[in-house]
Amino acid sequence: MEKIETKLINCPICGSKDFEVVYEKLFKVPIGNEFYFWNTEQVICKDCGMVYTNPQPTKTTLSLYYKNVYNLFGRASTGSRRSQLEFLIMNIPESINTIFEIGPFDGTFLNLAKKEGFKVFGVEPSVEGVNRAKKQYNINLDNDFFDDKYVESFVEEKQEKFDVTCFFHVLEHIQNPLNFLELVRKITKTGGYIFIEVPDAKKPNAENIADFFSIEHIMHYTENSLENIAYVLGLDIIAVEKPQDINVIRMILKNSSKEANGEILFNDFEKNKKIVKDYIQKRSKFLEIIKEKLAEVKTVIIYGAGMHTSQMIGEGLLENINIEAIVDSDVRKWRNNFFNYTISSPEILKNCKFPVLISSYDSQEEISNFISKNYPNVKQIKLYDKVISYNKGTKESVC
Repeated sequence: MEKIETKLINCPICGSKDFEVVYEKLFKVPIGNEFYFWNTEQVICKDCGMVYTNPQPTKTTLSLYYKNVYNLFGRASTGSRRSQLEFLIMNIPESINTIFEIGPFDGTFLNLAKKEGFKVFGVEPSVEGVNRAKKQYNINLDNDFFDDKYVESFVEEKQEKFDVTCFFHVLEHIQNPLNFLELVRKITKTGGYIFIEVPDAKKPNAENIADFFSIEHIMHYTENSLENIAYVLGLDIIAVEKPQDINVIRMILKNSSKEANGEILFNDFEKNKKIVKDYIQKRSKFLEIIKEKLAEVKTVIIYGAGMHTSQMIGEGLLENINIEAIVDSDVRKWRNNFFNYTISSPEILKNCKFPVLISSYDSQEEISNFISKNYPNVKQIKLYDKVISYNKGTKESVC
Protein backbone atom coordinates (compact mmCIF):
# COMPACT_ATOMS: atom_id res chain seq x y z
CA MET A 1 0.00 0.00 0.00
CA GLU A 2 1.12 3.54 -0.74
CA LYS A 3 0.47 6.88 0.92
CA ILE A 4 -1.83 9.53 -0.53
CA GLU A 5 0.08 12.53 -1.88
CA THR A 6 -0.81 15.62 0.16
CA LYS A 7 0.18 19.24 0.67
CA LEU A 8 -0.10 21.63 3.63
CA ILE A 9 -2.22 24.76 3.03
CA ASN A 10 -3.15 27.98 4.80
CA CYS A 11 -6.74 28.62 5.85
CA PRO A 12 -8.82 28.75 2.65
CA ILE A 13 -10.94 31.61 4.03
CA CYS A 14 -8.66 34.02 5.90
CA GLY A 15 -5.22 32.78 4.80
CA SER A 16 -3.96 32.19 8.35
CA LYS A 17 -1.19 29.65 8.95
CA ASP A 18 -2.28 29.12 12.56
CA PHE A 19 -4.47 26.06 13.11
CA GLU A 20 -5.09 23.23 15.55
CA VAL A 21 -5.54 19.56 14.63
CA VAL A 22 -8.80 18.34 16.18
CA TYR A 23 -9.55 15.01 14.46
CA GLU A 24 -7.30 12.38 12.90
CA LYS A 25 -8.39 9.35 10.91
CA LEU A 26 -6.60 6.72 8.84
CA PHE A 27 -8.50 5.94 5.64
CA LYS A 28 -7.93 3.02 3.29
CA VAL A 29 -8.64 4.49 -0.13
CA PRO A 30 -9.22 2.42 -3.29
CA ILE A 31 -7.67 3.97 -6.39
CA GLY A 32 -7.67 1.71 -9.44
CA ASN A 33 -6.51 -1.75 -8.36
CA GLU A 34 -4.43 -0.39 -5.49
CA PHE A 35 -5.18 0.69 -1.92
CA TYR A 36 -3.67 3.85 -0.50
CA PHE A 37 -3.32 4.99 3.09
CA TRP A 38 -4.45 8.48 3.90
CA ASN A 39 -3.95 9.69 7.46
CA THR A 40 -6.37 12.60 7.34
CA GLU A 41 -6.25 15.50 9.77
CA GLN A 42 -9.15 17.87 10.31
CA VAL A 43 -8.00 21.24 11.62
CA ILE A 44 -9.60 24.45 12.84
CA CYS A 45 -8.23 27.84 11.90
CA LYS A 46 -7.42 29.78 15.06
CA ASP A 47 -8.15 33.11 13.37
CA CYS A 48 -11.59 32.43 11.85
CA GLY A 49 -12.72 28.99 13.03
CA MET A 50 -12.93 27.36 9.57
CA VAL A 51 -12.83 23.55 9.78
CA TYR A 52 -10.97 21.89 6.93
CA THR A 53 -8.71 19.00 5.94
CA ASN A 54 -5.03 19.81 6.25
CA PRO A 55 -2.77 18.70 4.68
CA GLN A 56 -4.92 18.35 1.57
CA PRO A 57 -4.71 15.82 -1.25
CA THR A 58 -3.20 17.13 -4.46
CA LYS A 59 -5.50 17.84 -7.41
CA THR A 60 -4.02 14.82 -9.20
CA THR A 61 -4.87 12.54 -6.28
CA LEU A 62 -8.41 13.91 -5.99
CA SER A 63 -8.95 13.49 -9.71
CA LEU A 64 -7.86 9.83 -9.54
CA TYR A 65 -10.04 9.25 -6.49
CA TYR A 66 -13.21 10.65 -8.02
CA LYS A 67 -12.57 8.95 -11.35
CA ASN A 68 -12.16 5.52 -9.77
CA VAL A 69 -14.47 5.66 -6.77
CA TYR A 70 -17.46 7.48 -8.25
CA ASN A 71 -17.33 5.62 -11.55
CA LEU A 72 -18.05 2.45 -9.57
CA PHE A 73 -20.18 3.75 -6.73
CA GLY A 74 -22.16 6.20 -8.83
CA ARG A 75 -23.73 9.41 -7.58
CA ALA A 76 -27.35 9.70 -6.67
CA SER A 77 -29.28 12.77 -7.72
CA THR A 78 -30.18 13.32 -4.11
CA GLY A 79 -31.91 16.07 -2.26
CA SER A 80 -35.10 17.86 -1.52
CA ARG A 81 -35.07 19.47 -4.94
CA ARG A 82 -38.59 20.81 -4.71
CA SER A 83 -37.93 22.56 -1.40
CA GLN A 84 -34.67 23.98 -2.79
CA LEU A 85 -36.56 25.49 -5.70
CA GLU A 86 -39.33 26.83 -3.46
CA PHE A 87 -36.74 28.51 -1.23
CA LEU A 88 -35.11 30.09 -4.27
CA ILE A 89 -38.36 31.35 -5.83
CA MET A 90 -39.46 32.80 -2.51
CA ASN A 91 -36.31 34.93 -2.27
CA ILE A 92 -35.71 36.24 -5.80
CA PRO A 93 -37.66 38.70 -8.00
CA GLU A 94 -40.25 37.38 -10.45
CA SER A 95 -38.21 38.85 -13.31
CA ILE A 96 -35.48 36.22 -12.88
CA ASN A 97 -35.33 34.07 -15.99
CA THR A 98 -32.19 31.93 -16.29
CA ILE A 99 -30.64 29.33 -13.95
CA PHE A 100 -27.23 27.68 -14.30
CA GLU A 101 -26.40 24.69 -12.09
CA ILE A 102 -22.90 23.41 -11.37
CA GLY A 103 -22.92 19.64 -10.83
CA PRO A 104 -26.61 18.91 -11.53
CA PHE A 105 -25.95 15.19 -12.22
CA ASP A 106 -29.13 14.04 -14.02
CA GLY A 107 -30.78 17.49 -14.04
CA THR A 108 -33.62 16.81 -11.59
CA PHE A 109 -33.48 20.30 -10.04
CA LEU A 110 -33.15 21.96 -13.45
CA ASN A 111 -36.13 20.00 -14.74
CA LEU A 112 -38.28 21.27 -11.87
CA ALA A 113 -37.07 24.81 -12.59
CA LYS A 114 -37.84 24.36 -16.30
CA LYS A 115 -41.41 23.39 -15.43
CA GLU A 116 -41.71 26.67 -13.51
CA GLY A 117 -40.76 28.59 -16.65
CA PHE A 118 -37.02 29.13 -16.14
CA LYS A 119 -34.48 28.68 -18.91
CA VAL A 120 -31.97 26.18 -17.56
CA PHE A 121 -28.32 25.38 -18.23
CA GLY A 122 -25.59 23.44 -16.45
CA VAL A 123 -22.22 21.73 -16.42
CA GLU A 124 -21.72 18.16 -15.17
CA PRO A 125 -18.49 16.09 -15.16
CA SER A 126 -20.31 12.73 -15.15
CA VAL A 127 -21.07 11.30 -18.60
CA GLU A 128 -23.79 9.18 -17.03
CA GLY A 129 -25.45 12.25 -15.54
CA VAL A 130 -25.29 14.20 -18.80
CA ASN A 131 -26.83 11.29 -20.71
CA ARG A 132 -29.62 10.84 -18.17
CA ALA A 133 -30.45 14.57 -18.19
CA LYS A 134 -30.85 14.42 -21.96
CA LYS A 135 -32.81 11.16 -22.00
CA GLN A 136 -35.11 11.85 -19.02
CA TYR A 137 -35.67 15.60 -19.26
CA ASN A 138 -34.34 16.70 -22.66
CA ILE A 139 -31.86 19.00 -20.88
CA ASN A 140 -28.52 19.54 -22.59
CA LEU A 141 -25.65 19.82 -20.10
CA ASP A 142 -22.01 20.59 -20.79
CA ASN A 143 -19.91 17.53 -19.95
CA ASP A 144 -16.99 19.21 -18.18
CA PHE A 145 -15.51 20.36 -14.87
CA PHE A 146 -16.34 23.84 -13.64
CA ASP A 147 -12.84 25.29 -13.43
CA ASP A 148 -10.76 28.20 -14.74
CA LYS A 149 -10.42 26.65 -18.19
CA TYR A 150 -14.15 25.97 -18.55
CA VAL A 151 -15.19 29.44 -17.37
CA GLU A 152 -12.69 31.21 -19.62
CA SER A 153 -13.87 29.22 -22.63
CA PHE A 154 -17.54 29.63 -21.71
CA VAL A 155 -17.35 33.41 -21.32
CA GLU A 156 -15.31 33.78 -24.52
CA GLU A 157 -17.49 31.54 -26.69
CA LYS A 158 -21.02 32.12 -25.35
CA GLN A 159 -20.63 35.58 -23.83
CA GLU A 160 -23.57 34.76 -21.57
CA LYS A 161 -24.28 35.38 -17.91
CA PHE A 162 -27.09 34.01 -15.79
CA ASP A 163 -29.62 35.39 -13.33
CA VAL A 164 -28.95 32.54 -10.87
CA THR A 165 -26.00 30.21 -10.49
CA CYS A 166 -26.55 27.36 -8.05
CA PHE A 167 -24.60 24.39 -6.71
CA PHE A 168 -25.71 21.89 -4.11
CA HIS A 169 -23.24 19.79 -2.10
CA VAL A 170 -20.36 20.90 -4.26
CA LEU A 171 -18.52 23.54 -2.21
CA GLU A 172 -17.43 21.06 0.49
CA HIS A 173 -15.42 19.23 -2.21
CA ILE A 174 -13.65 22.36 -3.47
CA GLN A 175 -10.08 23.05 -2.35
CA ASN A 176 -10.16 26.81 -2.95
CA PRO A 177 -13.71 28.07 -2.23
CA LEU A 178 -12.81 31.75 -2.73
CA ASN A 179 -11.40 31.12 -6.20
CA PHE A 180 -14.38 28.90 -7.03
CA LEU A 181 -16.86 31.62 -6.08
CA GLU A 182 -14.93 34.20 -8.09
CA LEU A 183 -15.39 31.89 -11.10
CA VAL A 184 -19.09 31.64 -10.27
CA ARG A 185 -19.34 35.44 -10.30
CA LYS A 186 -17.89 35.55 -13.82
CA ILE A 187 -20.92 33.70 -15.21
CA THR A 188 -23.48 35.39 -12.91
CA LYS A 189 -25.00 38.72 -13.82
CA THR A 190 -24.17 41.70 -11.62
CA GLY A 191 -27.21 41.90 -9.36
CA GLY A 192 -27.85 38.20 -9.98
CA TYR A 193 -27.92 35.45 -7.36
CA ILE A 194 -25.71 32.61 -6.14
CA PHE A 195 -27.53 29.73 -4.41
CA ILE A 196 -25.47 27.37 -2.23
CA GLU A 197 -26.35 24.26 -0.22
CA VAL A 198 -23.78 22.45 1.95
CA PRO A 199 -23.81 20.02 4.91
CA ASP A 200 -24.08 21.88 8.20
CA ALA A 201 -20.90 21.24 10.21
CA LYS A 202 -22.68 22.56 13.29
CA LYS A 203 -24.88 19.44 13.23
CA PRO A 204 -22.61 16.56 12.11
CA ASN A 205 -24.39 13.19 12.15
CA ALA A 206 -22.24 10.88 14.27
CA GLU A 207 -24.59 7.88 14.01
CA ASN A 208 -23.64 6.82 10.51
CA ILE A 209 -20.85 4.52 9.30
CA ALA A 210 -19.96 7.22 6.77
CA ASP A 211 -17.80 9.66 8.70
CA PHE A 212 -19.13 13.23 8.46
CA PHE A 213 -15.52 14.41 8.22
CA SER A 214 -14.97 12.07 5.29
CA ILE A 215 -12.20 12.02 2.73
CA GLU A 216 -14.23 13.52 -0.11
CA HIS A 217 -15.43 16.42 2.05
CA ILE A 218 -12.37 18.58 2.56
CA MET A 219 -14.15 21.75 3.76
CA HIS A 220 -16.72 21.83 6.57
CA TYR A 221 -19.02 24.83 6.66
CA THR A 222 -21.18 26.49 9.27
CA GLU A 223 -23.48 29.44 8.64
CA ASN A 224 -20.83 31.76 10.08
CA SER A 225 -18.05 30.41 7.86
CA LEU A 226 -20.27 30.96 4.80
CA GLU A 227 -20.99 34.50 6.01
CA ASN A 228 -17.24 35.03 6.38
CA ILE A 229 -16.77 33.99 2.76
CA ALA A 230 -19.54 36.32 1.59
CA TYR A 231 -18.03 39.22 3.52
CA VAL A 232 -14.51 38.54 2.24
CA LEU A 233 -15.75 38.55 -1.37
CA GLY A 234 -18.21 41.44 -1.02
CA LEU A 235 -21.33 39.32 -1.65
CA ASP A 236 -24.65 40.28 -0.04
CA ILE A 237 -26.54 37.63 1.94
CA ILE A 238 -30.18 37.57 0.83
CA ALA A 239 -31.58 34.54 2.67
CA VAL A 240 -30.51 31.59 4.83
CA GLU A 241 -32.41 28.40 5.52
CA LYS A 242 -31.52 25.48 7.80
CA PRO A 243 -34.26 22.84 7.43
CA GLN A 244 -35.01 20.98 10.66
CA ASP A 245 -35.32 17.53 9.09
CA ILE A 246 -31.95 17.52 7.28
CA ASN A 247 -28.54 18.81 8.36
CA VAL A 248 -27.89 21.35 5.61
CA ILE A 249 -27.44 25.08 5.15
CA ARG A 250 -29.00 26.89 2.21
CA MET A 251 -27.78 30.37 1.43
CA ILE A 252 -28.70 32.81 -1.34
CA LEU A 253 -26.14 35.52 -2.10
CA LYS A 254 -26.44 38.55 -4.34
CA ASN A 255 -23.65 39.20 -6.81
CA SER A 256 -23.33 42.88 -5.95
CA SER A 257 -20.86 45.25 -7.55
CA LYS A 258 -19.11 45.91 -4.23
CA GLU A 259 -15.37 45.37 -4.05
CA ALA A 260 -14.06 42.51 -1.95
CA ASN A 261 -12.95 43.71 1.48
CA GLY A 262 -10.86 40.67 2.42
CA GLU A 263 -11.94 40.70 6.07
CA ILE A 264 -13.89 38.23 8.19
CA LEU A 265 -16.81 38.76 10.55
CA PHE A 266 -16.60 35.76 12.90
CA ASN A 267 -14.02 33.65 14.70
CA ASP A 268 -15.73 30.44 15.82
CA PHE A 269 -12.57 28.59 16.84
CA GLU A 270 -13.73 27.59 20.33
CA LYS A 271 -17.33 26.82 19.26
CA ASN A 272 -16.24 24.61 16.37
CA LYS A 273 -13.60 22.89 18.47
CA LYS A 274 -16.34 21.82 20.91
CA ILE A 275 -18.58 20.64 18.04
CA VAL A 276 -15.83 18.35 16.70
CA LYS A 277 -14.96 17.09 20.19
CA ASP A 278 -18.61 16.18 20.89
CA TYR A 279 -18.84 14.50 17.47
CA ILE A 280 -15.81 12.30 18.19
CA GLN A 281 -17.31 11.13 21.49
CA LYS A 282 -20.72 10.38 19.95
CA ARG A 283 -19.18 8.58 16.99
CA SER A 284 -17.03 6.44 19.26
CA LYS A 285 -20.14 5.31 21.17
CA PHE A 286 -22.01 4.64 17.93
CA LEU A 287 -19.20 2.46 16.53
CA GLU A 288 -19.16 0.43 19.75
CA ILE A 289 -22.89 -0.25 19.31
CA ILE A 290 -22.30 -1.41 15.72
CA LYS A 291 -19.47 -3.69 16.86
CA GLU A 292 -21.81 -5.23 19.42
CA LYS A 293 -24.43 -5.87 16.71
CA LEU A 294 -21.83 -7.66 14.61
CA ALA A 295 -20.03 -9.48 17.45
CA GLU A 296 -21.76 -12.83 16.90
CA VAL A 297 -21.84 -12.64 13.10
CA LYS A 298 -19.55 -15.20 11.43
CA THR A 299 -20.52 -15.21 7.73
CA VAL A 300 -22.66 -12.79 5.74
CA ILE A 301 -23.66 -11.67 2.31
CA ILE A 302 -23.32 -7.91 2.07
CA TYR A 303 -26.07 -5.99 0.27
CA GLY A 304 -24.57 -2.77 -1.06
CA ALA A 305 -21.45 -2.27 -3.18
CA GLY A 306 -20.95 1.40 -2.48
CA MET A 307 -19.33 4.02 -0.32
CA HIS A 308 -21.02 2.70 2.82
CA THR A 309 -19.37 -0.72 2.47
CA SER A 310 -16.10 0.98 1.66
CA GLN A 311 -16.40 2.94 4.92
CA MET A 312 -17.18 -0.24 6.88
CA ILE A 313 -14.06 -1.89 5.51
CA GLY A 314 -12.05 1.23 6.26
CA GLU A 315 -13.31 1.24 9.86
CA GLY A 316 -12.28 -2.41 10.27
CA LEU A 317 -15.85 -3.42 11.16
CA LEU A 318 -15.76 -6.48 8.87
CA GLU A 319 -12.31 -7.80 9.80
CA ASN A 320 -13.57 -10.83 11.74
CA ILE A 321 -16.48 -11.62 9.43
CA ASN A 322 -16.37 -13.96 6.45
CA ILE A 323 -17.94 -12.23 3.45
CA GLU A 324 -19.56 -14.86 1.26
CA ALA A 325 -20.56 -12.39 -1.47
CA ILE A 326 -21.41 -8.76 -2.18
CA VAL A 327 -24.64 -7.96 -4.04
CA ASP A 328 -26.19 -4.76 -5.32
CA SER A 329 -29.44 -3.74 -7.01
CA ASP A 330 -27.63 -1.60 -9.59
CA VAL A 331 -27.19 -3.67 -12.73
CA ARG A 332 -24.33 -1.40 -13.81
CA LYS A 333 -22.23 -2.70 -10.91
CA TRP A 334 -22.73 -6.40 -11.59
CA ARG A 335 -19.54 -8.27 -12.45
CA ASN A 336 -17.39 -5.28 -11.43
CA ASN A 337 -14.56 -5.86 -8.98
CA PHE A 338 -15.13 -4.39 -5.52
CA PHE A 339 -12.51 -4.95 -2.80
CA ASN A 340 -11.49 -8.21 -4.52
CA TYR A 341 -15.12 -9.40 -4.73
CA THR A 342 -17.16 -9.66 -7.92
CA ILE A 343 -20.44 -7.81 -7.41
CA SER A 344 -23.44 -10.09 -7.89
CA SER A 345 -27.13 -9.70 -8.63
CA PRO A 346 -29.62 -10.07 -5.74
CA GLU A 347 -30.75 -13.25 -7.52
CA ILE A 348 -28.13 -15.18 -5.55
CA LEU A 349 -30.30 -14.63 -2.46
CA LYS A 350 -32.83 -17.21 -3.75
CA ASN A 351 -31.11 -20.09 -1.99
CA CYS A 352 -29.27 -18.03 0.58
CA LYS A 353 -28.00 -19.86 3.66
CA PHE A 354 -26.38 -16.85 5.28
CA PRO A 355 -27.76 -13.66 6.81
CA VAL A 356 -27.70 -10.53 4.65
CA LEU A 357 -26.02 -7.45 6.09
CA ILE A 358 -27.68 -4.33 4.67
CA SER A 359 -24.82 -1.93 4.05
CA SER A 360 -26.58 1.35 3.35
CA TYR A 361 -27.78 4.31 5.37
CA ASP A 362 -30.26 6.20 3.17
CA SER A 363 -31.61 3.05 1.51
CA GLN A 364 -31.66 0.67 4.48
CA GLU A 365 -35.46 0.40 4.70
CA GLU A 366 -35.91 0.29 0.94
CA ILE A 367 -33.46 -2.61 0.65
CA SER A 368 -35.04 -4.34 3.64
CA ASN A 369 -38.51 -4.15 2.08
CA PHE A 370 -37.14 -5.48 -1.21
CA ILE A 371 -35.56 -8.48 0.52
CA SER A 372 -38.69 -9.16 2.60
CA LYS A 373 -40.86 -9.14 -0.50
CA ASN A 374 -38.63 -11.18 -2.82
CA TYR A 375 -36.61 -13.35 -0.44
CA PRO A 376 -38.78 -13.68 2.69
CA ASN A 377 -36.72 -16.50 4.21
CA VAL A 378 -33.50 -14.50 4.30
CA LYS A 379 -32.39 -13.25 7.70
CA GLN A 380 -31.55 -9.53 7.66
CA ILE A 381 -29.02 -7.59 9.72
CA LYS A 382 -29.73 -3.87 10.00
CA LEU A 383 -27.20 -1.42 11.37
CA TYR A 384 -29.45 1.57 12.04
CA ASP A 385 -32.44 1.97 14.34
CA LYS A 386 -33.22 5.38 12.85
CA VAL A 387 -32.30 6.89 9.49
CA ILE A 388 -32.41 10.62 8.77
CA SER A 389 -32.43 10.50 4.99
CA TYR A 390 -31.76 13.51 2.80
CA ASN A 391 -34.17 12.02 0.28
CA LYS A 392 -36.85 10.34 2.34
CA GLY A 393 -37.06 12.05 5.73
CA THR A 394 -36.76 10.15 9.02
CA LYS A 395 -37.48 6.43 9.12
CA GLU A 396 -37.53 4.08 12.08
CA SER A 397 -36.28 0.53 11.64
CA VAL A 398 -38.85 -2.16 12.40
CA CYS A 399 -36.28 -4.87 13.03
